[in-house]
Amino acid sequence: MRHRIIKLYKKAENKHFALGAFNFSTSEILKGIINAAIKLKAPVIIATSEGERDFFGLEESVAVYHAIRKRYPHVILHADHTKSFEELKRVVDAGYPSVHFDGSKLSYRHNVRETKKAVDYAHANGVFIEGELGGITGGSTTHKERLKDVLTEDIMTNPDQAQEFVELTGIDSLAISIGNAHGIWKDRPRLDFDRLKEIKQKTGKFLVLHGGSGISAADFRKAIKLGIDKININTETRVTFAQALLKALHHREDYVPYHYMKEVIDAISKEVESHIIIFKAEKRI
Repeated sequence: MRHRIIKLYKKAENKHFALGAFNFSTSEILKGIINAAIKLKAPVIIATSEGERDFFGLEESVAVYHAIRKRYPHVILHADHTKSFEELKRVVDAGYPSVHFDGSKLSYRHNVRETKKAVDYAHANGVFIEGELGGITGGSTTHKERLKDVLTEDIMTNPDQAQEFVELTGIDSLAISIGNAHGIWKDRPRLDFDRLKEIKQKTGKFLVLHGGSGISAADFRKAIKLGIDKININTETRVTFAQALLKALHHREDYVPYHYMKEVIDAISKEVESHIIIFKAEKRI
């Protein structure tokens, strides 16, 4: 499976589009993502964080993934922000074909050591693995602060260190910090494109942009042109879910879930479609 995923990343890199990675924690969000991918004939990554896996269920997410692949094989299940080797082992053993080991909160040397350990286990089981270097601040929610007030040089990915990191760990892809952040902030993210270009040149690896919320379409496309191969989206779909659900329930006379939840699924699908188009991932299967 790892080689199939690498082949897809190479296609994105060569054709200058990005794979959209959309997190889910409910079946409605998942259905909205898949409906959008099918409609636009786009490969798609469905992802769960540690909290989302606990809520949805680890075994349940793997089972649903296999059910989806029977009718739409152009989908990858990905374990997002896995922060310990024990959790990584758990998701790999459960059947996740792709995993993100997030050692960004560790010291550099500790991050290298733990990521290498994770890589060895993932590759031994045919699993694609993403590492992370730098600090991607924030959470998948709305923030009252300005992003420019919390971003500092020490949490940005250093290109020379990134080159060493990929050589020492053997990761398949690298999540980087270039001005991006999780969640929606009072100000728009300002990406450091020169840093991105240098990281791509020095590492030659597939690069991942987390914290896609709030980034303009123009900046997304420039980042893709300079070497971003996968972009993670979560906050916007969460906000869309909540707003669509509240709207669907407002002044409602019937409370049949599959009536009003259809409106939620449709709203999620439209949100995901807009990102797939921005990422130039439509009609890529």
